[in-house]
Amino acid sequence: MLEQIKTELAKHYKPEEKKGLFFSLFDIQGNPLTSNGTIETDKNINELTDLIYNGLLAKYEHTTKTVVIDIIQSYIQETDVNKLLALPTKDYGIFLVNIETKKSGAILPNTKWVNDAKTALGLIKQKYGISGNVSMYSFRTERVVIGL
Repeated sequence: MLEQIKTELAKHYKPEEKKGLFFSLFDIQGNPLTSNGTIETDKNINELTDLIYNGLLAKYEHTTKTVVIDIIQSYIQETDVNKLLALPTKDYGIFLVNIETKKSGAILPNTKWVNDAKTALGLIKQKYGISGNVSMYSFRTERVVIGL
């Protein structure tokens, strides 16, 4: 699976490029198995893929039927919550970081059942246990889907 991911990514980007990546793995029924990634990195695509694969994804290799990779195209810090709430979640993901604890979480663009930014914010806070003062970011991705 790792080599297949790297081969597919190489069709879109040079392996030495530094891009944030999110990996989402799904089983044969389309149910999510796991998701992990980062918006910003000092590692190139191949290094980051190795790191995330060996750190988390490898244990799901035998049950994974689809890999969805979201490659970060751009991200900006949002200081106005109303501007963030107005973003279409079909096109934008949202990333939150607690200023004190550094706990973070994200919802990717075009996530199933997330139709608005208010829902996305609530899901991030609930799933990742984020509260208090947060830095907010919006981001755009290019999505690559790999069927195994």
